[in-house]
Amino acid sequence: MKFKKYQDIMPSNRTNFTMVYNYAARTLTQIETILKQAYGNPLPDRPKRRLERMRHKMEQMVARYKQCEADLKKEYIEKKKRI
Repeated sequence: MKFKKYQDIMPSNRTNFTMVYNYAARTLTQIETILKQAYGNPLPDRPKRRLERMRHKMEQMVARYKQCEADLKKEYIEKKKRI
């Protein structure tokens, strides 16, 4: 699997962040299910830790996105008041 570089990804208005997050969360859950079928339940430590790290990073992305959204909204309101 090869990922594009961050700077090579162009902005898109066809999706919203909530939709992307929910799809990624569902996919991560499906991967967990497949790994449990392959390795047994509970998962071995290494795959379990990697899934947890991925979940944590997704939560950090959401938190950062919400912070940026709030900052932009605040900036927009302040700009509107000045006019």
